[in-house]
Amino acid sequence: MIERTYTTHDIARYCDVYPSSVVRWIHEGRLKSHQTPGGHQRVGRANLIKFLKEFRVPIPAEVRSPQRRIMVVDDDVETTRVILRAFARHPDAFHAEACHDGVEALVRVGQNPPDLVILDVGLPKLDGLQVCRVLKSTAQTRPIRLVVISGRKLPFSEKKLAEAKIDWFYRKPLDLPALVERCSILLRIRLDPAAVK
Repeated sequence: MIERTYTTHDIARYCDVYPSSVVRWIHEGRLKSHQTPGGHQRVGRANLIKFLKEFRVPIPAEVRSPQRRIMVVDDDVETTRVILRAFARHPDAFHAEACHDGVEALVRVGQNPPDLVILDVGLPKLDGLQVCRVLKSTAQTRPIRLVVISGRKLPFSEKKLAEAKIDWFYRKPLDLPALVERCSILLRIRLDPAAVK
């Protein structure tokens, strides 16, 4: 069973309060949470929804739907097919879709921003690095997590990828379970361990 978790900062944003107020609610027992090994508080989706309903706080769309949207951008149709199949093993956690060039990706992201984009560096029309720069240049798309993949020798240093503010980089051939797991970590959701293998 998967369950998305939320930070005190996420909850503060939903409730229009400071994170310190959320910490106080947790310490007072009004909001049920668990602590990470690093000492950070995390609140499960069910507990958050219960809390928001109890205090008549509107439930944001991203909390109502537990699925996280993934867009896979690669001009290699076979690559997109196998990546989509890997995410399809977790239907409660992800809804994944594909497109095949950078321009199409930016148009679709502008219409309905996903939570995470996996994109190949060597895209036609607009390469992956250019797509990253555009996505990180506007407030609407800046929060989107970016995972870049490449099967070729990069025409620039990996430092350039860091400057484009990507979240992770993978070389092809892809370790699909590792890719799915990394995306779940970036999106702060827990996957059923039996389905990750």
